[in-house]
Amino acid sequence: MFSPPFEYEAPRSLDEALSLLIEHGDEAKLLAGGQSLIPLMKLRFAAPALIVDINRIEGLDFLEEDADDLHIGPLVRNSTLEHATVLKDRFPTMAAAAPLISDPLVRNLGTVAGSLAHADPAGDWGSVMLALGARAVARGSAGEREIPVSELFKGPFTTALEPTEMITEVRVPRPAARAGGAYLKLERKVGDFATVGVAVALELDDGHI
Repeated sequence: MFSPPFEYEAPRSLDEALSLLIEHGDEAKLLAGGQSLIPLMKLRFAAPALIVDINRIEGLDFLEEDADDLHIGPLVRNSTLEHATVLKDRFPTMAAAAPLISDPLVRNLGTVAGSLAHADPAGDWGSVMLALGARAVARGSAGEREIPVSELFKGPFTTALEPTEMITEVRVPRPAARAGGAYLKLERKVGDFATVGVAVALELDDGHI
């Protein structure tokens, strides 16, 4: 099945992208990897009048760590996270989840920010980011705000994001020195959405979890 017709814009700056969202509101949808949006459009579960493709905006593919957080830009691909040394060294729950996301094609295109904004309960990153206490940075017409992922999800495919907002960063707190984690999922076959996905992140303090 083909999607309904739509207009297409490919802004070159974040401000331009946000202006399009503000102008068109509910009628506009952002496109990063498209691994969530495009299937919905083909099934006609979503019919945006305007697609705002953010892939030509420079500087949104940052993956940086500071003393407090891991900072993930909205164009960081799942495949980048799959091979990132920083995850293997200090973020074991994310390191366990990244290779289990669908197949290489989806990992090469899909993003963490897009997955969180889509809020599919069968997606992989939702439970991981909940377990890690991550926050989403949203920018829109009212400025910038930080939303804990625990408050971002309002229900299946429903978030606290306004139509004029986009996730410009995902912040994951650095775990303590003595920390560990894992991600496991039950799937009908390799590459499927999770039937059940479970993420665990734990820290040890004086011998206690």
